[in-house]
Amino acid sequence: LEKHPELEPEKRQKYESQIDVLKRICAEYERDDQGTTENAATELTKDRFETISTLMVELQSYGYPPEELVGITPPGWSVDPTSGLPAIDDVHKASESCNVM
Repeated sequence: LEKHPELEPEKRQKYESQIDVLKRICAEYERDDQGTTENAATELTKDRFETISTLMVELQSYGYPPEELVGITPPGWSVDPTSGLPAIDDVHKASESCNVM
């Protein structure tokens, strides 16, 4: 963000919100639960899962991160200009570019 002072205030705020949520997700993963009992650890795991899931939904609400961070959109995909989220244009090409499938 510091390298792009020309960003529109709305985009800047969106990207700053993404950074904030990502920091909170990292902090949740890095939280030290040493010394907890097995029952307490199970509860902490449930709480952590809920917290991270909620944060992921919040992160998605801010749209797709800037191309400088995530790279170019793979073949078969595009970014919806309205929501800023990824969209499949060509299922065949998208499946070929997916490492999981």
